[in-house]
Amino acid sequence: MADDSEHRYMTYDEAAKILRIKPDSVRRRAASKRWPKRQGNDRKARVGIPVSVIPDDTPAPIPAITTDETKLREELATTKQALARMEGQAEATAARLIDLAADRDAWRQQAERLASHTQPVVPVSLWSRLFGGS
Repeated sequence: MADDSEHRYMTYDEAAKILRIKPDSVRRRAASKRWPKRQGNDRKARVGIPVSVIPDDTPAPIPAITTDETKLREELATTKQALARMEGQAEATAARLIDLAADRDAWRQQAERLASHTQPVVPVSLWSRLFGGS
């Protein structure tokens, strides 16, 4: 939306919203009052609405915020790399947890198998072992 000192250029739909009328009414009013017209880059017609016609409660257009696009692209690339690294770490941690759970289960099964197949160990004193007594 281009602006000059006397007119605000906008599409017929935008003008209709601001003036609170239908787009066809904006077309008729623009033709009858000979408001200036321009074609935008998007090939849509823009009509110059006199600033005096625009209601006071209509917010002024917000100027485009200029940013350093290169800096934003670099930050985005850095963020994507960090995210990829973290995703790799999360996958490695998940795989390690699966391995640890499998090891735990194997050790538990072995402990249960050994506990069921062995006879209880009766402590034998050193004296009994050396001299053969009970």
